[in-house]
Amino acid sequence: MRWMLVMLSLLCSQFTLAEEYSLYLLRHAEKQSAQGKDPGLSEPGLQRAKALGQLLANVPLRHIYSTDYQRTKQTVAPLAEVRHLTVELYAPDELPALAAKLTAQGKDALVVGHSNTTPQLLKLLGAGDMQMNESNYGDLYQLNIKGDNVRLIPLRIPAL
Repeated sequence: MRWMLVMLSLLCSQFTLAEEYSLYLLRHAEKQSAQGKDPGLSEPGLQRAKALGQLLANVPLRHIYSTDYQRTKQTVAPLAEVRHLTVELYAPDELPALAAKLTAQGKDALVVGHSNTTPQLLKLLGAGDMQMNESNYGDLYQLNIKGDNVRLIPLRIPAL
C-alpha cells in the first residue's frame, strides 16, 4: 500500500512540474491579388504584419516558424526583427512532425501558415476542429499548454 502512495505522489509531482508554454498560430496576412503561386502581402497585409509585431513584441517567444512563401515570411518579419529571432522554415505537408517538434520543445513559439494548414496544426496540437475560409485574416490562436492540458484563446490582430 505504501508503494502505491509513493507512486501516486511521484505522478502528481511530475504533473505539477510540467511547465506551461504558449503557442501562437495564425494564417498569413492579406496577400496581393496578383497572379502567381507566391504573392507577397498587400498594403493592408503589411499593416497587419506590423500590428502582429506590436501585439506580440513583449511575448517571450523562443521560436518563429513559417512556410517558405513570401506572404508567410512577410507576416512574421516585423516581429522577428523586433525580437531578434531567425524565422525557421517548415514544410506545410509535414505538420505532424512540426506538431511533435513544438510539443517536444515546450517553449513559446509562433507559427504562421495558411487557411488549409493552420486548422490542421491546431487540431494536431489538441485545440480541436477549426475552420478557416480564404477571406479570413487577422485571427490569432493562442494555445496555453501544460502537460496534456490545452487551452485555446482566440485573439484578433487589429488592422492599423
